[in-house]
Amino acid sequence: MRVSCFRVGAVRLCLALMLGLLAVSGYVVAPVLFARAGSHALAGMLAGQIFHIANIGIVFLAASVTVFWLRMARSGMKIGRLRWLLLLAVAVLVAINEFGITPVIVDLKAQMGPIDQVPHDDPVRKLFGMWHGVSAVLHLLATLLAVVLVGLGASSCAQDESDSGSGEACPT
Repeated sequence: MRVSCFRVGAVRLCLALMLGLLAVSGYVVAPVLFARAGSHALAGMLAGQIFHIANIGIVFLAASVTVFWLRMARSGMKIGRLRWLLLLAVAVLVAINEFGITPVIVDLKAQMGPIDQVPHDDPVRKLFGMWHGVSAVLHLLATLLAVVLVGLGASSCAQDESDSGSGEACPT
């Protein structure tokens, strides 16, 4: 097995893990927590911790893909501008959520106290709801872009390489 095959496989794994972290945290774990935790305050605290871990993991996985792609490009594989833009967009959306919006949400939670005890018409709760909505939209966009990125595959020439008939193609 060639080094390029290892890199293609590693990129595929990293992209799949990025998508998995986005999808599972946002669309499996968080809804279950809010349905079963008993209080929105507890569910929100646990979900926040899970999103933090997932977001940091996604940033590291995006950095790993970048390193693999740079090495692949140096060895002559075509990555393609669209893949780079999608990876950058996913990483930026996740970083904005983690380092820009989450601190605002945490601050608003601290101002409110347990959300279960705050009236729905409270201005801070409304502001919290707005920022939570912005965060959810960014998470959805990052997830959709990650779906496209996974669908595109590891590189522009991964399929060409396996069709070349050289006998050294990467397994698909």
